[in-house]
Amino acid sequence: MDRRTTKLLRGTAAALVFATAAFHLWWGLPRSIIYAQAIEGLFGRGLPPDPRPFLFVAFAAVLLAGPYLITRGVIGLRNAYIAGTLLMVASIAAWVFWHATGHGAFLVDGFSAPSSGSGGHHGGSTALLILDHFNTEPTESAIKTLEALAAAILVTLLWKDPAIMPGERRDSVESSTSSES
Repeated sequence: MDRRTTKLLRGTAAALVFATAAFHLWWGLPRSIIYAQAIEGLFGRGLPPDPRPFLFVAFAAVLLAGPYLITRGVIGLRNAYIAGTLLMVASIAAWVFWHATGHGAFLVDGFSAPSSGSGGHHGGSTALLILDHFNTEPTESAIKTLEALAAAILVTLLWKDPAIMPGERRDSVESSTSSES
């Protein structure tokens, strides 16, 4: 992969990860502040707060720390690509898990997920449930699409970025791309 393509993919991956972090902060920070103020009263009644706002803020902080740690030489590109890919995939998996388990119904004994106006979509297959959420929640579907794109680009960079390839492989890739030109 040539340097220009590598830079373009790195920038695109960074923008997608930043957009993901910005969304998670936008959604999680106001709610976590409200929950933090009311947490004593919620636990006093036996109701656990929705854990997502706190997790969203922590997730965004980890995502935003990545570029800082890379530029300071604390973590290398290979590890950053691996961590970024894992975080994007984990976010998608957590979203699927949250919806497949009834929007937090597993947190409270005896609580079941609210049903939708169409008779409840939480009884079908997980795939249909996720497709339903993907079609009816445009913001969620946009963020999950950005996360999937970021993961795909990070995997591509992990596989093709000349900066992290071993010397022999980098030389062979660079010589084959220069002979194609």
